[in-house]
Amino acid sequence: MDKNYASVFIRTAGLAVVFLIVNFLVYYIPGMEYARGGAQYPLALVYGFFLLLSLIILGILIKISAKNKEQLGYAFLLLTSIKMALSYVFARPIISNSVENPTEKVNFFVIFILFLAIEAYYTARLLNNKQ
Repeated sequence: MDKNYASVFIRTAGLAVVFLIVNFLVYYIPGMEYARGGAQYPLALVYGFFLLLSLIILGILIKISAKNKEQLGYAFLLLTSIKMALSYVFARPIISNSVENPTEKVNFFVIFILFLAIEAYYTARLLNNKQ
């Protein structure tokens, strides 16, 4: 694998760590103490889940880009759909307990969108590579 592609994984992991720290700090804003307790999943687990899925998706997309660039967009849509299905299975307890802790539900979907945006950005860069 090319060094440029290895930096994609490092940058994605770095962004995940930065956003995780920012997310932890948000809970220490005065008035947000109620959101810290009662979470179905620890915040680091949710970030780890999405980071793992994103790294797998990006790895598959890089391999597809090297072999058959015309299919990259379709692969992105398929992999994103699979990620969405896995996320739904992972989020079912959060969705069912949203009355108790609505902040966790919002937080989960914000993290989902964050990692989706990262994947879309790198997919667009792969599509725009002139080879």
